[in-house]
Amino acid sequence: MPVGTFIRPLFIHLFNMQPDSLNEQLIIAVTYHNVTEVLSCLERGADPNYDSHLGKTERERKGQPYTPLRVVMFCISDSLLEDQDLKAHAEVAKLLLKYGADPKPAMELAEERYGKYDPAAEGNLFMNVWHIVAVRHAK
Repeated sequence: MPVGTFIRPLFIHLFNMQPDSLNEQLIIAVTYHNVTEVLSCLERGADPNYDSHLGKTERERKGQPYTPLRVVMFCISDSLLEDQDLKAHAEVAKLLLKYGADPKPAMELAEERYGKYDPAAEGNLFMNVWHIVAVRHAK
């Protein structure tokens, strides 16, 4: 059975999205760090600031990956990610920012999950992704 058979309904439920929406496709592409599909979605007009939890309370939103860039920051802590996965997440973050994603919600989630951002922290692929978002947030 293809992964999408059960993953797709899960995303529709978790992110409160309409099936087959371009924003849903973007969230799924970001989750799977599919750089080509992320670019395709953005080029076709997907919203880099799409908020899947719009209308929910602050308590319901806390700690949740409700924008594409928050999804990136949420996913990079997955212990099963390999180096190429983290590099792909970095490319996804760059694309989202290039297309106008607001880094503030992603930084809030990152600091909530991982602690205060430290630009002097040891360089590794995890921190490289965080740094991409943090630099844009500081502008």
